[in-house]
Amino acid sequence: MSPALLLPLLLAAAPLPPQDAAVAADASCATTRPAWPAGLETWGTREPLAAGASARNAPVIVIGRAAELRLVALDRVTVAAPPARAVEPGTSAGLALFQVTEPGTYRVALGAPAWIDVVRAGRTLPSVAHGHGPMCTGIRKIVDFRLTPGRYVLQLTGAQATALPVMIARSRRAAA
Repeated sequence: MSPALLLPLLLAAAPLPPQDAAVAADASCATTRPAWPAGLETWGTREPLAAGASARNAPVIVIGRAAELRLVALDRVTVAAPPARAVEPGTSAGLALFQVTEPGTYRVALGAPAWIDVVRAGRTLPSVAHGHGPMCTGIRKIVDFRLTPGRYVLQLTGAQATALPVMIARSRRAAA
């Protein structure tokens, strides 16, 4: 068989990444335009980024820009603070830094399951809301945090996937 004919067959047979499986399973997603949550409209355009194994080598995620974060084995990660939830051995984890310039509520969106901690000065911060992304967006989980200006560590643990779509955005909803 010629390579020109073989390539489309190989691409069609390739498994979908875990974060897109739910979208692909819903046939209506093929003809539906996703309803993007406010601030997460650029979710579909992700920059590849290697997660840090510690806060010292963690990359910077720019608020409002999505990333495809390549995680590392949990046993290779030095967490910035003890995770607020126990994590299973053999899972993936990673750290990234982000800078907040204005006080407000910020959303962390993920495309696959993982535990989210936002850490500042060695302490995990409480979340103020949890939810899921709308159908057909590929957003699996959204967690909101009230933050003040400063530098933070995004700590992801307990992921089954080795790459994780992630985005941090300022919420446009009024803070309660």
